[in-house]
Amino acid sequence: MITYLHDKLKGLLLILLAVIAISFIFFGNWTPHGVDPAAGKMGKIGGRTLSFNDLVAAQRQTLLQVTLETGRIPSDNDRFLAVQTWIRLLQDQAAESAGIEPQPGQLLESVRKNPLFLKDGTYDPELFQRFSANFLSPQGFTGDRLNQAIFGEVRSRQLLGALSSTAAVFPEEARTRLERLFAPVEAQVIRWDAAAFTPPEPSAQELESFHKANEQAFAIPARCTVEFVEFPAAGSDEESRKKAGEAAFAFTSQFFNLAEGQARPDFSAKAKEAKLSLKTAGPFTAGDTPFPGENDPQLTAAALRLTPNDPVSDFLPSKNGYLVLHLRDLQPGRLRPLGEAMTEVKARWQEQARLQMADQASRAFLQAANNQLAQGKKWEDLVKAAGLTTVQVPSFAPADAKPLPFPDADRIRQVVTQMETNQVSPFVRTQNGGLAVYLARRLPVPAEVATAQLPKIETQLLNQRRSQLARDWLAAVASQPGNELPQEVVQLLRGPF
Repeated sequence: MITYLHDKLKGLLLILLAVIAISFIFFGNWTPHGVDPAAGKMGKIGGRTLSFNDLVAAQRQTLLQVTLETGRIPSDNDRFLAVQTWIRLLQDQAAESAGIEPQPGQLLESVRKNPLFLKDGTYDPELFQRFSANFLSPQGFTGDRLNQAIFGEVRSRQLLGALSSTAAVFPEEARTRLERLFAPVEAQVIRWDAAAFTPPEPSAQELESFHKANEQAFAIPARCTVEFVEFPAAGSDEESRKKAGEAAFAFTSQFFNLAEGQARPDFSAKAKEAKLSLKTAGPFTAGDTPFPGENDPQLTAAALRLTPNDPVSDFLPSKNGYLVLHLRDLQPGRLRPLGEAMTEVKARWQEQARLQMADQASRAFLQAANNQLAQGKKWEDLVKAAGLTTVQVPSFAPADAKPLPFPDADRIRQVVTQMETNQVSPFVRTQNGGLAVYLARRLPVPAEVATAQLPKIETQLLNQRRSQLARDWLAAVASQPGNELPQEVVQLLRGPF
């Protein structure tokens, strides 16, 4: 289950829920993403055919459950919400068949322990009332709907708990993971520099195919110019930020909550009326950080989502408070034809060709090296015979968070966690070519580290095993006779999600 928001964000979250609820009312319509309303059959669960209206109701109920569990509202076209709707339909059907019936006391306890309604670790009825007023009522959720969502969440938790109760972790599994992560290693690195290889001149057909396969890499990105106002918090405490959020919410509401036929107010005029300083940013692209002092990419993403029809953003969290954005100009991105992008296409093709040549040059040596190491040959002799050079890196533990004083340290960290000693890794691509890592040996894990980390690793492995059991069960149930789910959902259940 996704981690709940921290207690100190509860007041802010309830304000955000109110804003998003208004957006759903005026700009959303509750039709499941990718569904044709004209279609009579959306799928089956437990032999029961689901109509379009059935799926809409299920998706609304899932939205409420997800909001209660995670503290966020997934959008009505969110892929996550669509998949979760089908998952919950499967869980509800299985729990009903199994006769799982939570008791009233369990439902009440679930509400009282929901971090969304806790203040200083204790249930606060006022937070629940604010949630009801700012989210449930604007969304049209009745008390019965809320009760159903809480009932479904508790019942699903009991079902998944029963399914995962057989999960177990063997001691050697946790010990192996501990050693892979926290044992200091002694390793050597061989590098192949892509600049040392000269690829052949590409043909016109090769460049055309390369351009077609990588059109987005050579596209001109969308550029946006916005004006914005800021609502800074008077202090760093929760109450100051809450007041700033309320002021920002009041300002944005006048641009969304419009009667039919009413024109949207002029943003600049309203900012001036509110005595707010109007600032401008842009033009900028998705990779820029155009707002002074801000480095959150979500601000840039929110700006690029604005359109002439919806030019004003919700109020957005910033470093010092909140920002409200207004679109001034949007220059759509476009794909460039090969003739226009020829110089970049050729340079990128040659770069890729050099990397492939470096990869090919490494293969013969790496394949033979592991075979010969297994036969007792010495690493130093193999490297010398191949005319290669190795570099000994300082000893390190892969899970140690401290910066490592050698290039490509994070890649090398990852590689050694998957290796046995006295082996050389496959070719690993880097910015300048590629490398391979020889793992000479692992040193013993320090006793104090083992004592601190082993219980955490055991817990992590157990949770992973439980999640895998639940996913395997979902994939199996989805394929049973009587269940017909969209193919995309079935594929996601069969693979990582």
